[in-house]
Amino acid sequence: PELTGFIKRGISASVTPSEINGKTITNQVITQNYQAQAPGRFRVPAFSIQVNDETIQSEGTLLVVRPSPTASAPATLTAITPPPNGSAFLSLRTSKSAIYAGESLAMTLSFFVADNYPYQLQFMALEKQLQAITKKIHPANAWEENLTINELNPVPVVVGGRKFREYRLYQSVFFPLSKQTINIPAVSLWLGRQPVIGPPSSKPETLVLTSKPVTVTVRPLPVHPLRGRVPVGSFRLEEGLERQRVQIGQSVRYTFGITGEGNIATLPAPALLSDTTSIDVFPPKERHTVSNDGNTVTGRKVFSYFLVPHQNGSVSLINRFQWIYFDPQTARYDTLRPKLQLHVGGQGESVTASSPANDALSGSIGAEQGKPMGDSLYAGIELMDSTEQPVSIPGLIRSIANVLIV
Repeated sequence: PELTGFIKRGISASVTPSEINGKTITNQVITQNYQAQAPGRFRVPAFSIQVNDETIQSEGTLLVVRPSPTASAPATLTAITPPPNGSAFLSLRTSKSAIYAGESLAMTLSFFVADNYPYQLQFMALEKQLQAITKKIHPANAWEENLTINELNPVPVVVGGRKFREYRLYQSVFFPLSKQTINIPAVSLWLGRQPVIGPPSSKPETLVLTSKPVTVTVRPLPVHPLRGRVPVGSFRLEEGLERQRVQIGQSVRYTFGITGEGNIATLPAPALLSDTTSIDVFPPKERHTVSNDGNTVTGRKVFSYFLVPHQNGSVSLINRFQWIYFDPQTARYDTLRPKLQLHVGGQGESVTASSPANDALSGSIGAEQGKPMGDSLYAGIELMDSTEQPVSIPGLIRSIANVLIV
């Protein structure tokens, strides 16, 4: 909502898909940032929205703004140079002028108008114009994470020492998939203009604003056996074990979480190393959360595994998983490796979490006398004799009867 005494600043959105009872559920969070203009007590009014023909009500709240020792000044944009004597202009800018293939590139299209501009401007068929503009500026062979802009809210900024109002028309983050140079052409925006002072004209004057072309150099990744097949970004590992001590044949959940900045939605699962003689690793379930503020794409992707050990001792997970990526900040390849260890045998710890998948892999089954019986249906499987097949007496009688009848 519009809040009295506040200015809308930036907006960000995050999307988290999850699976519940076999259905894919998507949670979307939209965050609108506000900046207070003066101290005082402000009421956020109640409002409602329609979701699938259901009315969702917000009761509103009370905001208290305390006085600040220093008045907040408008942001200063040093990367933008206004045209000479230009009081209104169109700017297409990127976050970087040179990137690696696969690295994030933020692109922003903004319209600037000076506070003392002597004309009143209005947009003409803006949605249709933006559709044509975005087709021209979209880099070829690039993954896009778009930030939807539903409202045009002026943001006070300082450009070239002058006070302007910025209207952000388009924001998106791209991940180029090839090493081709990105050439973004100049684009134009048509507006209607009428003088503020004097009688209004019967027909508004047409004003055409044109941006400058932009070139972004895309560097290839350094030589590596996996060049072109590894993710690009800044990441860290957040891992977890359901419990660190289990018995032979007892399953345990292990999570391999990748957090950081990059193309979160397309991150691959970690590579499984060949040393799996003492533990079975089952295919993972994936879930991710992506947050986009228009300048960076951050988030977390989690791979949940079930591990079933079949030898006593300590199992170091560093010998089971690895995740290789390229960090553009250091210009080096790096590897995320687990640090946790799983202890098999001895006194087991109590299970702190339960899930249908864990219940399916865990639990005791009967075993013949003299054979080991663990907590899993896989316990003692290597000692069982597959040649011992039970004889069904009713089935044998039916077979003999069928022969006699024939």
